[in-house]
Amino acid sequence: MASTKKNKMSNYFSEVKKELFERTVWPSRQDALSQTIIVIVLLVLASISLGFVDYSVTFLTKALFEGDLVNTLISSKVTLFSVLAFVVLFVVYLAVRYVRKNRYNR
Repeated sequence: MASTKKNKMSNYFSEVKKELFERTVWPSRQDALSQTIIVIVLLVLASISLGFVDYSVTFLTKALFEGDLVNTLISSKVTLFSVLAFVVLFVVYLAVRYVRKNRYNR
């Protein structure tokens, strides 16, 4: 009975070793570095966008509770920035859509 357990454990560890060192395809150093940079850039962009959303919601909530929502929005730089950000994102969306559409029509 003890030899069967030992045999199962040795089979398990030999399979783990085989899986890690023979069957697994590890990325190269350059691939790992480029993917890490992409992840860091996307994290920074996500944190900036979440910070902007948080600031905008806080600003709009304060303006709503103060009662001057329309006047505050008209004279605010946040509104201007929000409209510009929306236009830029819309143009990027259209550009990506155009590139994807034309990629398959070659």
